[in-house]
Amino acid sequence: MSIQMGGGSAAIASVPSPSEADVQIERRLSEAATYDSEPIWRAQDELTSAIAEAGIHFEGQACPACLRPLVIGSRLENDLITIAESMVKLLDAAAQLYCRNPEVQDLFPAYKHLLRFIVCLPKHRPIVRICRLDGLFSSDGHYKIIETNTEGPGGVIQTGLIANVWSHVANPLTHGLAFNVGKQPLVRDPHCFVRELMLAHREETGRDLRTAAIANFRGRFTNETDWIEKRLRDVGVEAVLLDLSEIRRTSRGLAAPDGQLIDLVYNKLDVRDVIDSVECNDYLEACAAQEVVTINPWICQWILSDKAILAVLTDDRYSSHFDSEQMKLIARHIPWTRLVRAGITTDIERRRIELIGYIRENKNNLVLKPSNATRGEHVLVGRLTSSEVWDEHIRYAASKPYVVQEYIWPGELTALHLSTRSIRKMVYGLDCYVFGGRVAGFNSRASFDAVMNVGRSGILLPVAVSNAAG
Repeated sequence: MSIQMGGGSAAIASVPSPSEADVQIERRLSEAATYDSEPIWRAQDELTSAIAEAGIHFEGQACPACLRPLVIGSRLENDLITIAESMVKLLDAAAQLYCRNPEVQDLFPAYKHLLRFIVCLPKHRPIVRICRLDGLFSSDGHYKIIETNTEGPGGVIQTGLIANVWSHVANPLTHGLAFNVGKQPLVRDPHCFVRELMLAHREETGRDLRTAAIANFRGRFTNETDWIEKRLRDVGVEAVLLDLSEIRRTSRGLAAPDGQLIDLVYNKLDVRDVIDSVECNDYLEACAAQEVVTINPWICQWILSDKAILAVLTDDRYSSHFDSEQMKLIARHIPWTRLVRAGITTDIERRRIELIGYIRENKNNLVLKPSNATRGEHVLVGRLTSSEVWDEHIRYAASKPYVVQEYIWPGELTALHLSTRSIRKMVYGLDCYVFGGRVAGFNSRASFDAVMNVGRSGILLPVAVSNAAG
């Protein structure tokens, strides 16, 4: 069975359903929207209240967690685990390629003056210690990774908290269905994330982690910092939230304003703010000298989180740097991506093209994205954009760090949209959290907008795994 996609085009194929249990939930929710939705909204209100009481929020606002889960099959779960864990190994290879290849470095012009801070790779592997890989299912059923999120991704703690709260609410949508949400490490173990920080520190230094700072800058992207600080203290680590401008490099090591030495820093900030800020020099110098363990290191913050990394991976010019298994992963699970620049390259079918002309002529199959923006900022979907606006944006993109990417039309599901109090079709994606090279759990987001983000009126769906075979 399959969930038909919206968009008003009969030519668009359907995305395979993630499980038979999810098909049943879809049917129940659609029937409730038609006949009697009151029991479902009562359960949703109970969930919303329970989440608020647990102290879960999105940057001080109510956390938009939905009663409807996304239930995936066990076979799909295993496939996603293999894909995501292989992707993190691939990013290790991409990081080393960047460090030794000036041509690749040229694809990231915003960071050229920061090279000495970027190429100091840590001892521990994987280099990407914490990440969230965001993906969509294409019409052929393949999972496509469209964002790498290797900086300081959201949801590393609250995803598990939400799933735990959700699992204790009586839910008419899932009654009688067999599935498992607690199997995921970030749901099962509330300290899963901070244990990974501790392990990374031990692998890097041979010592136990005693002090840690959550590094913020200018008060942006503070969501979950309170939970990170709390969880670190729960396991006996002295932890504090600091602005990067407060951190000082001393002869004894990196220090907080009170003189307390810092063993590890977890970056939770907008990486663009740091690019040209002299206020951060002490911290960056200490990272380059490896005087502190930083998670994730700056090659992750600036390079591997930049969408141009997908252009490196999908460009035939660099294919010789990856082995055959990595090339299969790229071909099947990473959409064609290019940095927007005038010149000759290859298209999705590996035919030689002039890129700017190709973007102009194929807008219905492409999306333009700033290479280092987040939360869906300034993303332009070709098929939803007029030709005039598209042409104007191409000219702008060619003068900025922008990428053009094969557009993966997202699948649809029926869900409860909290702010509008409506039950409607929404597009959705599936994200994989990877801690220390191992998948720690899943998250799903849904939205009316083709650009899905909780910061843009999106909602969060807990992910469960069906107990049925297949």
